Amino acid sequence: MSFSQKRAMLDAAARMYNRKRTVSRNGFKKFSGTPEEICLQIIKNNFDERTGFLVSGGHFREFYVRDFAFCAQALCQLGFEKEVRCTLSYVLAIFEKNQTIEQSISPKGVPYSFPTYAPDALALLLFTLQVTNNDDLVKKHHAFIQRQVDRFVKTVLDKKAPLPKTRRFSSIRDHAGRKGSCYDATMIAVVAFACEYFSFTFPYSKEQTKAAIIKHYWNGTYFFSDLQRQGIVVGDANVFPFWTGIITDKNMLKSAILSIRAAQLDNPFPLRYVNQLDKKHEKSRLHAANLFASDYETDSIWMHLGLCYLDLLEKELAAPHVEKIGELIEKYSTFLEVFSDDGSPFSRPFYVTDEGMLWCSKWLSLKKISNVKCQR
Repeated sequence: MSFSQKRAMLDAAARMYNRKRTVSRNGFKKFSGTPEEICLQIIKNNFDERTGFLVSGGHFREFYVRDFAFCAQALCQLGFEKEVRCTLSYVLAIFEKNQTIEQSISPKGVPYSFPTYAPDALALLLFTLQVTNNDDLVKKHHAFIQRQVDRFVKTVLDKKAPLPKTRRFSSIRDHAGRKGSCYDATMIAVVAFACEYFSFTFPYSKEQTKAAIIKHYWNGTYFFSDLQRQGIVVGDANVFPFWTGIITDKNMLKSAILSIRAAQLDNPFPLRYVNQLDKKHEKSRLHAANLFASDYETDSIWMHLGLCYLDLLEKELAAPHVEKIGELIEKYSTFLEVFSDDGSPFSRPFYVTDEGMLWCSKWLSLKKISNVKCQR
């Protein structure tokens, strides 16, 4: 890791702590209007004419591949296709200039990943380029991306199977040290699918990667969190194999959703990584950062995870959750990042939930699909 990347991470940590102090004094920045109007203001506030979309209006006011990927289709559905393309153009230019694809790009234009290599950076970047129909950008950067695919293969893949190595990777749960997580295995499959679509060289077919996920993680009822195959229902493991389109079996989806609901990961609103009981038994070595923000990625309630979960539900099952999130937007006059297990905004001595999240575009898209009037 270069000095500039280390500096970018230290700057991010400083922003988190300084914003905690600011919010303690002044509270969250409030937007006026209905929940729909608030979300439109947040989306526009999070777009920079030079760099494109940023994650939030708070301490994560920079680019994250993962967060942008979760929102990109919704943003296009809401009429922000040009802004999405602008973002992708900037991001690819920065990555190629630095000869690396990372999870984040700092406000100073430095690509970096915390705490280590992020398999979902390449995977979700390719996924976003495909689902937003920006194939020409891939052609423009084809040679560079192929080199990053080769790096992905060397860094992430087990030598004997289309599975992730059991080392720690940066992930949607950065604080959790899992061994060959289902989420990372899903990202391998996402890369395989994208490589076939964009004509990149990859050692495994999409069918092989899909079969490996089912063989090694599916227990007949839900997906295990990692290769330790512990009998605990974990949110991300049972959302992203389906959300990315890798697993399309409707019976498996129904079973996974029933398991999530039985574990009450969607209560009082979606979605937790693990429930309050299972967090005590989960075999996961937490990162040192958890000392400063305990339970940040255990039984806390994550809005981006919840919104991806809602994408999978039938409309009648999703509707109460969509309405509940609307009530939270109205209550706090913004869109918050994460809530504590009791449903209150997440706060610790050194950290407070981020605000003004670009993820609100997913909620707004869900509302629009539900025939709620929304105009730019």
